[in-house]
Amino acid sequence: MINTLPYLALIPSHLLVGLAVLFFFIGKAIPGLKRFSPAPFFFLVLLAAFILEGLQEGSHSIFFEMMEVDSFSRMFNQIFFLVSALILFMIQHSGEMDRGNDWENFGLLSTLLLGMMFMTGATHLLMAVIAIELVSLPSYLLVAVNRKDFASKEASLKYVLFGSFATGIMLYGMSLLFGLTGSLVFSEIWKGLLKVELINSPIYILALFMTLGGISFKIAAVPFHFWCPDAYQAAPTPITAFLSVAPKLAGFALLLRLLFEHYGIQQAGLGGMISLIAMLTMTVGNLAALRQKNMKRLMAYSSISHAGFLLMGVASMDEVGRQAVYFYIPIYILMNLGAFLALIYMAKDEHFDLSDYKGMIKRAPVLVTFFAICLLSLVGVPPFAGFIGKFYLFKAAMGQNLWLLVFVGGANSVISLVYYVNILKIMILDDPDQNTVLVEHKPIPLTLLGMLSVPLVFFGIYWNPLLHWAEGILLFR
Repeated sequence: MINTLPYLALIPSHLLVGLAVLFFFIGKAIPGLKRFSPAPFFFLVLLAAFILEGLQEGSHSIFFEMMEVDSFSRMFNQIFFLVSALILFMIQHSGEMDRGNDWENFGLLSTLLLGMMFMTGATHLLMAVIAIELVSLPSYLLVAVNRKDFASKEASLKYVLFGSFATGIMLYGMSLLFGLTGSLVFSEIWKGLLKVELINSPIYILALFMTLGGISFKIAAVPFHFWCPDAYQAAPTPITAFLSVAPKLAGFALLLRLLFEHYGIQQAGLGGMISLIAMLTMTVGNLAALRQKNMKRLMAYSSISHAGFLLMGVASMDEVGRQAVYFYIPIYILMNLGAFLALIYMAKDEHFDLSDYKGMIKRAPVLVTFFAICLLSLVGVPPFAGFIGKFYLFKAAMGQNLWLLVFVGGANSVISLVYYVNILKIMILDDPDQNTVLVEHKPIPLTLLGMLSVPLVFFGIYWNPLLHWAEGILLFR
């Protein structure tokens, strides 16, 4: 007899499935229901799921040990619920999405959330593929819902093509790993590789690199980053903000779980591979950002470069590196979502050209101040939290003598300073003209922006609470 008790750990997932059914089917089946906003339903389910995740304890293997519900997955799931609540607020204050399709849009977000929850708990390659596809398919559609930008349809198609290509490569790599080890379970794969003495062999390196391709696609790491700029630019800004944070973090959660059993087997070789990906990712992202004239496209390349910085912690292949990643995640959420919320506030006909922000400091000084905090934190300038976050990532890399990675990371921090400071120069030093955005002062969005940006100053000066939180995370228990 199958013990169904562990499945109670999936109650938050059941809530999201029910929510998706409500939005996709019941909303159309019951006449008049679509006249009501789905936002309150979505928020209440997020709140309930967040509380339920916090009440659970222990570790449960479910779905024939293809998935693990533990403190690690619950921590990431709670982060996803918080991010989704912030995105819900952004959607309510953005005019880029077709509000007539809100029920379908929230159904897609619910399905995407479910896929991310599966990504954080997957312990089997088959479950990892299902989870990645469950995240990817709604993402393709959400990129195309910008009713004011016909380019969103083209960007969505590119996203689909690159996603299919990355998935194909990942599946081929997984088939090689299965052929080498006879198992699809994460822990058994590494034991099998060690048993047949294939570590550092060409077929092992090829299999692992191709398997990492699908995860690299979700975190927008080189060479699977090509979809990111077009998708971020064409998608509605709230969706862009969501894609820049939540699926990326789900990808890192899956990567950490996949590589956990590998740490004691082949630390140097795998660390070198991830270091190479990290260096290429941050360099390509920052160099491409230097030429951008569209704010959302610039932020897309910025997001790519930050994936490279987060990979620094993964490349260290030790507990210090993982804690550095955990420490950086809340900081990344605050500064990235803060920057995108400011863009929504300052949007002018959804064009987001840099030239439209000349002299903004004279028309919206508080807004520009909060935005500047987010940008300077993204650069990693003291005394903002982004500096402390990068400090711990660099410290983890230096602890493993990854000096080339440290040098490239430092050089990229300087490069990023150029384009971020250029934005501030345009907004603060340039004189406004007839094209400068006229900001409508809305106290609620401005208050939320302050709630996202002020902690970046606080944690930049006193970061011990965040550090204790990162150090206290129990991995896979």
